[in-house]
Amino acid sequence: MLGVMGSAVAHGSGIGEAFRVPDARTMTARTLDKSTVTLTEVRGGAGHGVTQPIAHDDAFLVALQVAPCPGHELFFEGRHVKPRDFHADVTAFYDLRRDPVAELRDPFHGLMFYLPRAILRAAAEEEGLRCDDDLRYPLGAGIQDPVVSRLLTSLRPALERPREASAVFVDYVASSLCHHVARTYGGMPRPRPRGALAPWQERRVKEMLEQDLAGDAPLSRYAAECGLSVRHFGRAFRQSTGMPPHRWLTQRRIERAQRLLRDPRLSLPEVALACGFADQSHFTRVFSATVGMSPGAWRRAA
Repeated sequence: MLGVMGSAVAHGSGIGEAFRVPDARTMTARTLDKSTVTLTEVRGGAGHGVTQPIAHDDAFLVALQVAPCPGHELFFEGRHVKPRDFHADVTAFYDLRRDPVAELRDPFHGLMFYLPRAILRAAAEEEGLRCDDDLRYPLGAGIQDPVVSRLLTSLRPALERPREASAVFVDYVASSLCHHVARTYGGMPRPRPRGALAPWQERRVKEMLEQDLAGDAPLSRYAAECGLSVRHFGRAFRQSTGMPPHRWLTQRRIERAQRLLRDPRLSLPEVALACGFADQSHFTRVFSATVGMSPGAWRRAA
């Protein structure tokens, strides 16, 4: 129920701004690895109109309808989706990469839980499971989920009286909600293949690779971090991710490049260096082979 790409952030006061509710109550909690999530309560009267722009983000909003809101319309990437079953106490999901917009005619009252994809992945890895990037839920529909309802409702007193709130309790509830969403909607619970990296090994290696997109460190460094031989590490990494380390690293480079290419202030050589490529020529060759068009053409299309 939030807006299109824009300057507002998707967490904290940004949600209140999107709904034009400047005094919206909001709170922050810490979950896995001290990452933060936020909860915001939004409410308004009839005839509110179209929500304001919000930043495109690699995250979801998990929304609990405190009160029914039958009179509204939804749009995702500019396409109209007819809302269904927006009764009180139902849950709805909004992918902030799809630029959701709502036109609100009836009074509305909801709790909006901002949940980055990175935290979903971390929740899955902590349990030794996989989590798809896309949650599985009916688009534009309310879902009966008593766990989400109980967890978010239990945080309302903390929103109302933040000085009396227990940080331990708030963080625990937020973490529980992250794990529930990953387990229930993440489509993740394929057990890891035999011979794959342990969850902590996979997570640590991916962190190291993300910090060294240029790929300067030898494979033996990652193998040693996991306590494995180079040969065993390469086989286990492929079992865990479906691809060898160099191909996984290339995908991360391309994904970062696509994010940076959306910023017109950055030149192609600057994007190339920021993503670990030797120069613009190297960047163009790899990007074109992976994406099917040059970085310049992709930037114009995007």
